[in-house]
Amino acid sequence: MAPLEIGVCGWSIDRHDAVQGIQYAAKALKLSLVQIGFFTERAVKEADPEMILRAAQNAGVEIVSPFLAFEKEDYSTIQRIAETGGYGFDEACEARLALTGDVAGIAEALGCDSISVHAGTIPGDRAQALYGRLLGRVREVADMLADRKLALLIETGREPADVLARFIEELDRANVGVSFDAGNFVIYGTDDPARSVAKLQRLIRNVHMKDAGASTQPGVAYGGPASLGAGDAQIPRVLNKLRATGYAGPVMVEANTRALGMEALERAIEYLRSMLV
Repeated sequence: MAPLEIGVCGWSIDRHDAVQGIQYAAKALKLSLVQIGFFTERAVKEADPEMILRAAQNAGVEIVSPFLAFEKEDYSTIQRIAETGGYGFDEACEARLALTGDVAGIAEALGCDSISVHAGTIPGDRAQALYGRLLGRVREVADMLADRKLALLIETGREPADVLARFIEELDRANVGVSFDAGNFVIYGTDDPARSVAKLQRLIRNVHMKDAGASTQPGVAYGGPASLGAGDAQIPRVLNKLRATGYAGPVMVEANTRALGMEALERAIEYLRSMLV
């Protein structure tokens, strides 16, 4: 992997077929980095790591930090995802912890060094009961992954960057880092993406290049999808900040192709290439 090498989030191509995402990335997009995602328990249970790895090797693709999302997460409002997201949702926590272990096994079989998740919406107030629950459960996940020599990358954006940075510091686990998503800060209205790079710089191990239109009610209503460079995530500033901090990992294009169409991926890749040459 070259420094700041462009890749793609496979779910922007096909949400349910990792092999299709890998093959399209290589043939149509001419990329050699793909982050695969698992969005249902069934997808995890039916995953065939040998088949995925063989497809990646045949395509000349390296797989980056498999992403795990959870069923029963309710994205209908920002409040509801805060209540039902990640490891903070008591009703599904045990099953989600077990599923994380399954994905860790897949990542290990694929030769990856980490998995990525939305751990939950971390409260700014450390006195809230949810803060303590998340702290304990994410420590449990980190320890489980450490046994497999894997890192846990927490995706950004549902809380301000300084809240996430403090949370990770309190976790006190060396194998926890950040999957930095510029667009999420805009979608949730939580922080300025470029300034967030400086707040999280030593923790950033993966980057999602996603843009979005700012919410008219930050923290209350979601922002909307936007093509990379056309939204409010200020992608050139984010890239400049990443370079200034010495970040040398991958930059993975993520696009809402359901809203913007597949051509959004091609435009995003060309846009990034024009700034990374």
